[in-house]
Amino acid sequence: MEENRFGVMLPEMRLDFWDALWAGQISSQSALDRRLSVLQLPLKSDCLSCRCVLRLQCGDAYLKDVWRYGRDRLRVAVGNLLPKEDSGVVYGVCRLTPRHVYILACAMNETDGEAFAKRVHDDVARLIACLDQYLNLTSELKEITAPEALFSIATEQTTQAGA
Repeated sequence: MEENRFGVMLPEMRLDFWDALWAGQISSQSALDRRLSVLQLPLKSDCLSCRCVLRLQCGDAYLKDVWRYGRDRLRVAVGNLLPKEDSGVVYGVCRLTPRHVYILACAMNETDGEAFAKRVHDDVARLIACLDQYLNLTSELKEITAPEALFSIATEQTTQAGA
């Protein structure tokens, strides 16, 4: 019974985790390792990761007039359009505001930084096309940061967190 309750809570716990990661609110590499294990994410704290930011065009109007299910459900829907873990990259939709979508891309295995960055660019380009095609939500790439270790992102207090 306890296992079943944890399974129900796991998706929400993961959403909170991605948000804390983006905001740089995880205190240490060992704390990050513990959370990755508890949340059953197939990542290591030293894996290559990069921040991705999409700019939503008319996001306020979309959330008000088109998408009637709330911001949290849109965040989940965006995550469902990203490649799954079997692609070798784990994507977490960290935050969604009326103007931006904040995503972390994390490599599951050791990889070349340049190849990882290209993969992320390609996946984000596909996401932008899917958002337009399936959700009628127009967006554009604002930024993808250079790959760095996940623990660097996790422990870095960032002012970008709610921009």
